[in-house]
Amino acid sequence: MTILRTFCYYLFVTTRGYRPGPRGLSLIEVIVSLALLALGAVVLAQGFINLRSSRAHVKAEAEQLAELMRTLRQQAVTENRPLGLGFPTQGGSRAASNGYYQLEGEQHPKVVRRVTMARDRAVQVSGCFWPEMPFTQPPTTTFSNSSYGLSTWQVPYPQDGILMFLPSGEVLTNLPTVQGEAAIVLGYAIQGTASSVGGNPAMQLQRVKGPVVVWCSLFGEVRLEGGLGSAPTRVSDVVASGAPADVPALTGSSNSNPTFVNQPLKSNPLEVSPPANPNTLPAVAGGMTGTLRRKRYLSLKVTARDADGDALWCTWRQNSGSSGTFTKTEDVRMVYDPKIDMWVATWAWHPPDGANPGDEFPLEATIQDHRGGSATLSGLISGGGQFRILTPGKLAFRRGADIWVSNWDGSDPVIVTKNRSRPRWNHDGGAIVCMNGSNGLSVVTPDGRHQPTDICTVPGVTWMSPGSFNAYDNGIVVATESGGVVSVGEVTPWDIGQTPGGWPVDPLLTANIPAGSKPVVDCNPADVNQVLVSFSGSAVGPMVLLDKSQPSNSQVLPLTGSEASFCATGEIIYRSAEGQITRAPLTGPAGPTASLPNAHFPRCSLLSGSGPAVVSGDDGGENCILFQQGNTLTGPLKLFSFPEICTEPDFAY
Repeated sequence: MTILRTFCYYLFVTTRGYRPGPRGLSLIEVIVSLALLALGAVVLAQGFINLRSSRAHVKAEAEQLAELMRTLRQQAVTENRPLGLGFPTQGGSRAASNGYYQLEGEQHPKVVRRVTMARDRAVQVSGCFWPEMPFTQPPTTTFSNSSYGLSTWQVPYPQDGILMFLPSGEVLTNLPTVQGEAAIVLGYAIQGTASSVGGNPAMQLQRVKGPVVVWCSLFGEVRLEGGLGSAPTRVSDVVASGAPADVPALTGSSNSNPTFVNQPLKSNPLEVSPPANPNTLPAVAGGMTGTLRRKRYLSLKVTARDADGDALWCTWRQNSGSSGTFTKTEDVRMVYDPKIDMWVATWAWHPPDGANPGDEFPLEATIQDHRGGSATLSGLISGGGQFRILTPGKLAFRRGADIWVSNWDGSDPVIVTKNRSRPRWNHDGGAIVCMNGSNGLSVVTPDGRHQPTDICTVPGVTWMSPGSFNAYDNGIVVATESGGVVSVGEVTPWDIGQTPGGWPVDPLLTANIPAGSKPVVDCNPADVNQVLVSFSGSAVGPMVLLDKSQPSNSQVLPLTGSEASFCATGEIIYRSAEGQITRAPLTGPAGPTASLPNAHFPRCSLLSGSGPAVVSGDDGGENCILFQQGNTLTGPLKLFSFPEICTEPDFAY
């Protein structure tokens, strides 16, 4: 009652100048006093309620932010693309903002969502540090060595605080970290100043009211913490100084078309596998992007960029001809490769089953960003998008110390076996016979399914022919020297350690092919009983045609040369006395020639009479391919771009 009296006394004295006498309170005084007390209680209660409501509001905003972080991390992993959050600083000039924004895009991330937290009671947010904790500059790389980097992500506001969620589940950030965690502080009001951590710009927290900290680790783990346990003195009743940084607007809707870009170290946005041989492509399939065998498929890889940072989709189609088969029938999202800053798409295409050699197929790629922008790869881009079915035929050759196989134009080369030389095909292209390191013979399949089988260990075996056997039976013709006599015999594929079965020594062979000449033998593909025997190397002499079935028909050809072999038409190709590559009928005279003084072991494509001839330079030259046009051998064209010398080529029939 004393307090009440004092309060009423003060009220009436100050308002009316009234001084009560020595008596009790009147009824009016009591009523007024009670009303004032009720009003004060309401004010105090409302303040307490508002305080609890504000704290709950800050916590709710923090929980919402934490949940968004977790969602973005999971989304980045699931969709295999980076996502991000930005915390505005107005170009690094303001410590706090009233919201944050979401970033999407592999190349140039866009602002796709903005969150403003200022409602009935303002809440501010800041990615910051405070000196009481051992904050350091975060690492620039991830533990998984992700190819993504924050410095190359090209965010629109690089001075803002950024959390970048990666497909690996890890996080990259430009915010200071303590023990691998970045701090996002929320509160009623935040005061801070521009500072640095590790020499890099950062926002230092000075004071905050009612803080809740959202911690995000570099592994994507998110947790909440109430207050600043390490710096309680920085938690105070503070009013924000100056306006908070504005949350940037959503990225504009303007759109540019995507563009095809050349692949690294290449002059074309299209990569074809198996690749065409650029050395022979103009002659083999002029105006084409590449060639392929009839029952093979193409792998088509394109690269592109989008100036707006949009994700890109790709689709392929065939513009004419009998329809082949694509592995995908709809547009497919391309894959972004941050190492080369390009969008990449790989497709496969198989020609129709009825495709014939020489058929051409124009293929066309289109890319789009799903906002209306698109680009088409068609026409001739280094011959682009045009493919021709290659005439059948395979090439075996020696590269260094190993045997390789390719298409007959030198495209699609693959290794078959190591430490072998002088490859020769069998008649149906199912096996290759070659020399081993012991001057014996080995047989290997061109697909590598069989390990090399050493089939003959007789010293002096110098050459062999592909014309008389298939992969598993019949025989291989060889030339041997014994006692100063050259003879021709036969061995069987896959039969280990055998001795050549000798044929009767023909007197023409004894008279014209001397010991030490290292004779070369070859069988007529039209008649395997006809065996052509000639000198090897630069030494030239007569060429003998043996007839195994009718020895009396054996003859010395009216031609002089070395290293002779048959063509499909029954003609032969050989090295002339003048060192020229020459084609001629068995009866002569010499036909088309090509001046290649260092070329050895010429071999014809046995596909047709007008097919190409292949020669090699054993003395340090390079493999060449020659084409017959009319009565002229044209070329040469380099077959391979290997650093090693490629020698001893042979065509499959």
